[in-house]
Amino acid sequence: MVYNGKPSRGCRTCRTRRIKCDEGKPTCQRCAKSKRECGGYRPEFEIVHRDQTRSTVRRVQHRAADLLQFKFPAQYPQNPSSLSSSPSSSSSCGNPASVLSVPVDQRATCYFASNLILLPQVDTAEGVWEFLVPLVESEPPDSALSCAFHACAYALLGNRMVASTANLANMSLKEHTLALAKTHLALKAPATATADATLASVLLLSLYENITAIKSPQMLVWRSHIDGAVVIVKTRGRAQMCNSKTGAHLFKAVRHYLISRTLSSGLPIPYGPDWWLSRDGTEPESLLAFSQRFALETGELSAQASRLLASTPHTTEGVELVLEMATVVQDLDHQIAGWLAAIPSQYRFKTMCWATEDDVELTSSGGGGRYDEAEVFPGRVDVYTDFVTASAYNIARVSRLVLASLRIRFAAFMCAPADYRATAEYVASHRVCGPVIAGILASVPYHLGWRTRQGELFDNSPERSGFACGVPEPARALAGLFLYWPLTCVKNFDLTSEDQRMWATARLKFIETQVGLKCVGVVRKAEFRFPSMMIGNQGSMVSPDPMRKWSPGLPRRNEKGELPQTPESLSSATQSPQPNDADAR
Repeated sequence: MVYNGKPSRGCRTCRTRRIKCDEGKPTCQRCAKSKRECGGYRPEFEIVHRDQTRSTVRRVQHRAADLLQFKFPAQYPQNPSSLSSSPSSSSSCGNPASVLSVPVDQRATCYFASNLILLPQVDTAEGVWEFLVPLVESEPPDSALSCAFHACAYALLGNRMVASTANLANMSLKEHTLALAKTHLALKAPATATADATLASVLLLSLYENITAIKSPQMLVWRSHIDGAVVIVKTRGRAQMCNSKTGAHLFKAVRHYLISRTLSSGLPIPYGPDWWLSRDGTEPESLLAFSQRFALETGELSAQASRLLASTPHTTEGVELVLEMATVVQDLDHQIAGWLAAIPSQYRFKTMCWATEDDVELTSSGGGGRYDEAEVFPGRVDVYTDFVTASAYNIARVSRLVLASLRIRFAAFMCAPADYRATAEYVASHRVCGPVIAGILASVPYHLGWRTRQGELFDNSPERSGFACGVPEPARALAGLFLYWPLTCVKNFDLTSEDQRMWATARLKFIETQVGLKCVGVVRKAEFRFPSMMIGNQGSMVSPDPMRKWSPGLPRRNEKGELPQTPESLSSATQSPQPNDADAR
């Protein structure tokens, strides 16, 4: 038998809420006082003689898997000879010989699965990258999908450790080169051009850039891969994509990446938001789907606002047009705020504690406290049911910040040449955006592992993780992927305080260096502020595409709503992927 701690004798409702039960009979008084239905108590036999349930078996499997994994250093070694895989450092987790005998490809595969593949749980229908499990197993080892998968796995593992027996960077680059060539061949063949495996390969190629990009051109390659995935999805059609479970998961994955793609570029949604949204009941209206709906509508409104401000003269008629658009933006913001307030209780975040400046050592006696060294920003610390739910919240929050920036740009246009920062709209935006920014910052400790060191506050049991394999880690790559765009938005937003900006920048650096997502360094170093850098002296747009300097746009839709052909990143087997110049014009 495996000892799993003293079993709770509390009622089911209190155990679900993870609070102490008074064990009152026939019903719990805590439930009665809070006007909740008491779920009753477990039979005494079940408490004393617990069987090896599925959760128990999973815990044992997780602990056994720990023997086959390296312990990664908290920080990068100073030199290649400082290895986390040395026998001396591995002795604490089992037989060193058995650990070192695990092939590097198996270690990389397990590390990828334990960091990025989130399987749907009983209480939610959402997973992340779960479609890779059946697809990779069904594809031959030399397929485009297998090469792309191993390229990402080697790169992710290589960013977290240094191994003398395997050059993971070279192994990753080799697999990536093969994946590009094989994906190119698959796209040329009619039988495989739109297959699930081909689309998954394209998404993995974009993920590879997230993991490895250290310069802006590589981030542009990430965007071009997303453009290619959009073309494949459009070619197949929404109905055909959603006919199968795997196809539906792929469709949602492309939609998720498209949101980051368009909100960061300020250009319209390819084919319009409605094409990506289910209004016929074929897709369950999950929390994430609702949030993505708002984000797509926000992206489209942002593109429309940019076109309007760039082309409208500062006349009475022009001001009326802008005022009309401002009303539409405000209505959407009210919808999002109302939706956030009405989220069902089982999906709501819980504030586990409030951190003061003393708690995070910002007011030390020597006065040496620094925001960029703190794990928690002073204020509340929130916990969520899972990373997908946290992502749904933050997508909605980012949408509200983008909408607030649109309202400020409209105010600047209407009050020009006066200073828009003296307008009532600017003051109101401060009041609205303060709690939104605080909500994003309060979610960061949950994502980046602070909870794993607060056992008395958080449930860190392995069976709650939902990842395909592995044991709980302080910070997983999936959490970093979900978090770095909201943090980037906070860093670049005009109404963010300097303390908040400093802390958000430091957390981005943590994701870059400790979680292993190199692309975060690119957005962290980008000097951009919105909406101020998008407003000219007369309140109009500085340029039709203010982010073009470091973020060229998506392919423009033509009159028929069609996109150009697949970008060069997926149409050449020999050339390094490059952004499509025609798309940026």
